[in-house]
Amino acid sequence: MNPVLWILILIGAVLLWFIISFIFVPLGRFVLKRWDYVMGIMDSDEQKEEDKKHE
Repeated sequence: MNPVLWILILIGAVLLWFIISFIFVPLGRFVLKRWDYVMGIMDSDEQKEEDKKHE
């Protein structure tokens, strides 16, 4: 096959990688913040249940 075609495919793959990474980094931060928030709520609920059992 034509080596120019392979170079163009490689360049296109690298560009696609950078475009996708710019999309997924903010999305990952948002999901991580939501995950921490939900886990904090669940931990506080479990702590309240344990406190009620010890009383």
